[in-house]
Amino acid sequence: DLRRNCMQDFDLRTTRLNRLHDLLLGPDRPMRIRTSQAALASVLMLASMADMYLVAWYGLADMYHVVLWSVFCTLGLVLVFGLIRSGFSLRWADPSLAFGQMLYAIACNAVAFVLAGHGRGISLALMAVIFMFGMFGMSMRQVVLVALYAMLLFGVAMWVAMEQALTDEPAVVYAAYFFMLLIVLTSSTILTRRLGLMRAHTRKQKAQLALALEKIQLIATRDELTGTANRRYMQELMREEIQRAERSGATLMVAILDIDYFKRVNDSYGHQAGDRCLQAFARVVQSSIRTTDRLARWGGEEFLILLSDTDFALALACLERVRTQVEQAVVAMGEIEIRITVSIGVTQYQVGDSIEQTIDRADLALYAAKAQGRNQVVSV
Repeated sequence: DLRRNCMQDFDLRTTRLNRLHDLLLGPDRPMRIRTSQAALASVLMLASMADMYLVAWYGLADMYHVVLWSVFCTLGLVLVFGLIRSGFSLRWADPSLAFGQMLYAIACNAVAFVLAGHGRGISLALMAVIFMFGMFGMSMRQVVLVALYAMLLFGVAMWVAMEQALTDEPAVVYAAYFFMLLIVLTSSTILTRRLGLMRAHTRKQKAQLALALEKIQLIATRDELTGTANRRYMQELMREEIQRAERSGATLMVAILDIDYFKRVNDSYGHQAGDRCLQAFARVVQSSIRTTDRLARWGGEEFLILLSDTDFALALACLERVRTQVEQAVVAMGEIEIRITVSIGVTQYQVGDSIEQTIDRADLALYAAKAQGRNQVVSV
């Protein structure tokens, strides 16, 4: 009982934590990613505020101005998080607001540079952190714009600091600050460029891999010439359909089709004409059966149709339609018109039979169709 109570208490706490997590960060994965990024940016900004309060505590900056600055920064953080968490940011091209967050963070940092007095060197280190955070969510064009924007704002901030004589630092120190800022911005831009190239290369490799896997899947399941299912894939489908039929009691019909006198086509018109006939035959049959029925090339000029949830009467009607459509089809080879016919044997799957036994019965029906003059449907 104690163990069960402990487990129930643990499950209850876990459920409450999950609910709180969903409430704060959002219920779906894309939302959680965006809100988590905004939360991380908030943590970085709060760390910057802590640094500024430390500077003010030791008298290097005016505490009143630092408090006003921190309130302004906090309001921006709350606004950004609210826009993302509410889903309002989904109306814009960048739902994560990465570009806007960068502009706002740099503005706050530039103001901190002016306020920090002799401790203003910390703002340059924070610039590096801001750019490292932003390079993952912005395009190269946006990074360049942000870098130019940062140079302009910090240029103004340095001019304000020198004009107001907030410290006794000589102009050469501000020149060193600006040079350090250039180093931070240039290196961040270069890293962003390299990161963008790596991501583009990764996306290209991923697309190539997906295409290769798709081709492998097609090779594994499709007949290259006719585009129908191949023998191996049809055998897998038959196993699945047999299991389903045994569970539900639905009827399952198997038909084997053989193009009549196909060797004569190859001998008279060549193998290219034979291939054209096979392709045309597959198209005609596919268009004559239901979308739920499955067609496969069984081997050579033999094809197999799997008819699900179909009784003998419906199967015979469907296959008779196939036979008629094949008989009426014309395969054009230049000025030559080739006509073909098909013999079809069909049987019903019997519970307990193997796939081979079912196909053997369909083969017997096919042989009977050929023996009776071809171009007909025979069932057993």
